[in-house]
Amino acid sequence: MSQSRSQRSARSAERIARNGGPRAVPDLPDESIPDPGWDGRVAREVRHQEVIDASFDRAEAYERLGDFEHALEWLDRATEVSGGLPAAYRARRERWARAAAVRLRPGCG
Repeated sequence: MSQSRSQRSARSAERIARNGGPRAVPDLPDESIPDPGWDGRVAREVRHQEVIDASFDRAEAYERLGDFEHALEWLDRATEVSGGLPAAYRARRERWARAAAVRLRPGCG
């Protein structure tokens, strides 16, 4: 049998009263980090991630245009900057390379 919200609230209030009232919540320490270079490193990491994301976005945009050669170039840039190719892009890279090879064959472009 389920309890109504007011019944649960009443039981919670009784439990708090039995235990001597609500407990004080301790203050948390400041979240700031005393390292003066921290903000700069975080900003560089954010910019680095933005470059990676933008490179993948460009690769996908060229894919949509059917320009697989440029898509592969941007994918290679993203791979170089990020230090590796995510699994989701490995199969795409193979498809794009095959599509680019077909376009580059004489009589196919």
